[in-house]
Amino acid sequence: MPRPDLASIDVGYRKIPIMAIGKDIYCDSRLIISKLESLYPHDSLIPSTPDKAGMRKLFENWTIDGGIFANTVKLMPYWVDNGLLQNKVFLDDRQRLMGGRRLTAEAMQAGRPDGLQNLQQAFELLETTFLADGREWVLGTREPTLADIDAVWPFEWLIVDKGMRGSLPDQHFGEETYPRVYAWVRRFMAQVWKKKQSTDTPTSLDGSGMRDRLLNAATASENASFDDNNLLKLQRGEEVEIYPSDYGEMGKSNGILVGLTTTEAVIRNKLGLYVHFPRWNFSIVRTGAVVHRSPKPKSTGSKIPKIRLIYHPFSPFSRTVFVLAHELGLAKHITLQKAVVCPVPIAGWSDNNSDVAAYNPMAKIPCLISEDVPDGIYDSRIICEYLNELAFVKPNRDARYWQLRALNAAANGIMDAAVLITYEVRIRKERNLYFNEWVAGQKQKIVRALDRFEVVAEEGILPHPSNGPATHDEVAVAVATAMTGQMGYLGIDWTKQRPNLVEYMKKWEQRSSFLKTLPTTDWGVRSDMKGPSKI
Repeated sequence: MPRPDLASIDVGYRKIPIMAIGKDIYCDSRLIISKLESLYPHDSLIPSTPDKAGMRKLFENWTIDGGIFANTVKLMPYWVDNGLLQNKVFLDDRQRLMGGRRLTAEAMQAGRPDGLQNLQQAFELLETTFLADGREWVLGTREPTLADIDAVWPFEWLIVDKGMRGSLPDQHFGEETYPRVYAWVRRFMAQVWKKKQSTDTPTSLDGSGMRDRLLNAATASENASFDDNNLLKLQRGEEVEIYPSDYGEMGKSNGILVGLTTTEAVIRNKLGLYVHFPRWNFSIVRTGAVVHRSPKPKSTGSKIPKIRLIYHPFSPFSRTVFVLAHELGLAKHITLQKAVVCPVPIAGWSDNNSDVAAYNPMAKIPCLISEDVPDGIYDSRIICEYLNELAFVKPNRDARYWQLRALNAAANGIMDAAVLITYEVRIRKERNLYFNEWVAGQKQKIVRALDRFEVVAEEGILPHPSNGPATHDEVAVAVATAMTGQMGYLGIDWTKQRPNLVEYMKKWEQRSSFLKTLPTTDWGVRSDMKGPSKI
């Protein structure tokens, strides 16, 4: 794990804490602290037992979401000349943040009594319970812990911050009334001052400075977990919008959902950055359409034409076509005819060159002949487009459309490279024409494409196959990946250091369309190619 960068961004009158690890960005103090806990599990700040850890979380929720912060805001001195509440820029910034509500003197005056009586209860609680026995820190530890950090900050704001002077009436909130609370706050600030003297000054960046740092960082540093059984029924790879639900729904962020647990959501934005959000008081809304397709040809009264597919089970291009035919419910309408073709005349390899060339001048398989296109459709991508038309499947042009189309091209590149290596190993080598550097170059293409598949599988761009039919793009990726493991002479282990792709392929390996089209088995009733035949 690379060392985290900690900084803050000035946004108007706000300083937003930021932690970046590679291209992973943590923009919420709770997530930042939680991540630091996982990075430094033996640090003395971390509560040492589960019950103390639980108390720390309760303090966190109490001060942030439990009303302490909101009531502290009500006590900001609205009467002070040159104070924040007299500053139009600050008031405009707050108004945008709070969804249109403005901090006026009248509103502050009206809310002040309620804020005072609520905070009086908070002071009373600390004074008479956690600090009542004279302990220095709220968990009774020798040194401050995260529980003190989570609990103390609004009280420090009220007692120490110069901008809040006069916010608390002395007759009700003076040090004589709450001596233990005041001592605890001052003790904590003394520890903060001490630590500041021994550490570097944090870097403060503006938006453009942080942007440059993040975009020039290394790749994402971690795999984001995803709860497929989440209550919102969200899917990895959906386009979503995330925003805080407790601040007027401001600060909306869009991206592809790549991680989801009970505590955080992770999106990959258009800049390729992984942004982490807490789940508490944050809403997640779908903005992109979920991919739904008809599992079988649409019933329109039209007749499916008779179809013949010239193929070979060893051909990954043929397999792509027939897997998609199974996915679309068209396989039962297809007659299979097996053929062997090769660019040069070699017995056993090119026996059906002339037969296939009658329909495809390139003499390559697969080739599909149908009643409505009797002179032949060739190239697996064109055939798959034709099958989609038969099944009335229209392309879903959501945010992932062009990414998936590009992955299809990468999958076809893997297949092309594998076929070229096959010719080199199985034909040219025995003729002393083997070209080592050529083969190495083709393998590099395959490895680079597999690495790309790993990245998109992690990011959720490559969706796991669902109960509905898969797309041509998804089929091509699955067939190409499986093929690299089935051709032992390639010497490529696609599973090595690609855990997300392995997980993706586990689902495919159990899929009916995949099991019915294995290269080592018959695909169904067929007549072997003896020459051009009628449909």
